[in-house]
This record gives sequence, C-alpha cells and structure tokens, in this order.
Amino acid sequence: MAREKRLTPRQRREARELAGAEAAAEKRARLLQRPLEHGSPRIENAPAGGKSARIEEDPGSIYGVRMQWCPLRSDVDGKWSWGQDRQWSAQDWENIILPALEALQALTWGEIVAQRTGGNNRHKKHHDMDVGVIDDEALERWIARGLEEYDTAFRFRLGNMPRLWGFRTAAKFNIVWWDPAHRIYPVDIADN
Repeated sequence: MAREKRLTPRQRREARELAGAEAAAEKRARLLQRPLEHGSPRIENAPAGGKSARIEEDPGSIYGVRMQWCPLRSDVDGKWSWGQDRQWSAQDWENIILPALEALQALTWGEIVAQRTGGNNRHKKHHDMDVGVIDDEALERWIARGLEEYDTAFRFRLGNMPRLWGFRTAAKFNIVWWDPAHRIYPVDIADN
C-alpha cells in the first residue's frame, strides 16, 4: 500500500482556493439564474443611461484616491448560526474597528491593496473576495440585504483573525459585517 504524501500548508491553501473558485463559479451561475425580487431577470450587460462600470484594473480608477468608509449598509441584526452577534461591541468598535478605519482612510486604495502579510508566504492583507466563496449563511444574508448586485466583497484584515467585510462603491468602503472569528470565509489559520 502506497503511503499518502502530506500536503504542505501552501498546497492545502492552493487546493482550497481551487475548490473555492469552482464553488464560486457554481454559486455565480445559480445567482444569475435566480430572478430579482421585482421579477426582472439577471442579465450581464452595461448599465443603463450610458454609464459605465468602473473597472478595478483601470489604473486611473480609485487607486490614487483616499479610502472613505460608511457604516449605513451594515448588517447588525441578530446573530450568526455560530452564536456571534452581528452587531460589533462598543469595545470592538472603539479599540479595533474605528482605529483601523481611521488609519486606512489616510491611505489611497493603491496603498491599501499593496499591503502584504504572511512572512515568507506573502499575500494581500486587504483584498476583494468573490461572494461565491463566502460561507453559505453569509451569502444568503448578502442576498437578503439586497447586495446581490455586488458579486465581489472587500475585506480588511484587522489582525490574525478579525476581518471587516463590505463592498466598495468608487472610493467608499461600505461596511457590512464585523467578523472577529474569521467565520465568514473560514480557513485553516495555521496556513494563514
């Protein structure tokens, strides 16, 4: 009987990312097939009125603009199935979230997305995430909050575990969730 080769942390992460990308593609396909509440079908086309969507890869987009933030779209009602309140505590707000946002708003988006973490396995500290790879409960909340037009979330890493989730509209980060236990996109923290 052949001995199974143990995967390195990097190989495990790459396998997880590949599985996540496949799951995201499947969820995206399901979301596109699902009609909006008012009955119109989801279609992929240009916005009406001659407007064009801002493309992130465009270096002239938001990368030279300072980050702004807004808590008005936050999902703070109730608890997650794992028992965590969706509403951040006053202590978390004052000691972790607000100081991080104040530091980040002094930076441009280019400076923010250029930040790296992870020692020898350097990876982006703050980045976009396809909503198709987040926890199923979080995805359902995303849709229930009327955010399905945003197929990409953005998350800030505020420590080893804590994450602040939301979405960007131009240079503004719209806060959706405080995730102190890294449950919205669970990973093996040993690999992180």
